[in-house]
Amino acid sequence: MSVVVGFIPTPVGFAALEAASAEAGRRGGPLVVVNIVRPGDDGDVRHARPDQLEEARERLRRSAPVRVDVRQVSTEGSIADALVRLVDEERAELLVIGIRRGEGEMRHLIGTTAQKLLVDAACDVLVV
Repeated sequence: MSVVVGFIPTPVGFAALEAASAEAGRRGGPLVVVNIVRPGDDGDVRHARPDQLEEARERLRRSAPVRVDVRQVSTEGSIADALVRLVDEERAELLVIGIRRGEGEMRHLIGTTAQKLLVDAACDVLVV
């Protein structure tokens, strides 16, 4: 059974990548790293450029004790739905996501993507 991590090229995304690598090592399964992109949102900072995907691969080459698959998946729909589909396809036992921490009252709320993943994923979800 695999570990899937929803990766974005930010400090939060790299923290999630690190946590997912450790979990995959503990579980002995492969690690699937996925960056979800939406056509037309080319300026979105969550879309990893090729050099950022290579940086993720390189970090994992040095630290991941399991097989690693790094992908960029395009979707017309929601990011959460695309991640849930991938979790199902991979029969993952864990999904790892990173969330931005808010200030003040915002720290009590999480984004709609994270909420949907917590509810809809057919596996455990680790939030970093």
